[in-house]
Amino acid sequence: MNRRAFMLSLAAGVAVAAIGSLAGVAVAQGARPGPGGFRNEPLTPFEKQLLVRIRGQGEVHEDEAPPPQSGKARGVQLEGRGGALINLAVRERKYGVSLDGTGDVLIKNYTFDRRSSDDIYGSGLILGQKAATKGETWVSNAWIDLKEAGPLADYKRANNEAITVEHGGAMLNVRKAALLGGAESGLDNKGHVRMDAVFIASGHRPVRVWKGASLVIANSIVLAYPKFGGFWFGGEGGGETRLDYFNCRFGRVGDRERDLSSTLPDWMVAVEDDANPRITRLTRDPFDRGQDSFWVPAKTPMPQGYLKGE
Repeated sequence: MNRRAFMLSLAAGVAVAAIGSLAGVAVAQGARPGPGGFRNEPLTPFEKQLLVRIRGQGEVHEDEAPPPQSGKARGVQLEGRGGALINLAVRERKYGVSLDGTGDVLIKNYTFDRRSSDDIYGSGLILGQKAATKGETWVSNAWIDLKEAGPLADYKRANNEAITVEHGGAMLNVRKAALLGGAESGLDNKGHVRMDAVFIASGHRPVRVWKGASLVIANSIVLAYPKFGGFWFGGEGGGETRLDYFNCRFGRVGDRERDLSSTLPDWMVAVEDDANPRITRLTRDPFDRGQDSFWVPAKTPMPQGYLKGE
């Protein structure tokens, strides 16, 4: 090889290496594009510590993207012990993530795009379908969009939601998430859930809280579709049913952001089965905002197309 050919070959090799290096940096910095401009975010100090603990007692999945699959497929299924799902992208499956009998679980940087199933059921995240969760679940920076045709108030034709929480499990904690596109709900909650910086616009009952269940939600937006309500309380079971909210805004899909209400409107609330919920508008932030807490401040996602521009 003459000198000129050698130099050209060397330059090409350097260019390829540089491109590969830049691509690696982009992935490491969370530049992976996703639905609605979704971006990965770095682990917080709390999440780093939790991940270290989970590595010693559970399974860890990182940078996975299960391909579409028909039928009743699940993206990732964890059973019987703790686990961590980091940078997970699931699309076109019946369930994105299912947790049964699990210990502590961390789900960080998670997207679920389009429910696909041969029946009416499904969700982006389901807890306790077969066995109640034993440890807490921590979800941080998630975008779940089932992309159903719209709200459908016929349970013989549609029964799917962004997040499903069954009876008897440990706490679900959600920090920064968009819950979109279900036919039935955004959150169907039979357990105990805490949420911060969440945008919910999903189904004919965006939030369902069953008898004996509780929801604490802060710094979030909940939108109902026209002609439908927003919060439903009822169902079988016993015990106190609670909703505590702080610094939230409520309204309909298509409203202007400035017209959203800071108080939960009566028209958004439906109560059935003698549920008698306790609904409290909190005057103080319910979460610890210290730098070592899970609840470090986060910006609420604002998906396009749900609120009118100013």
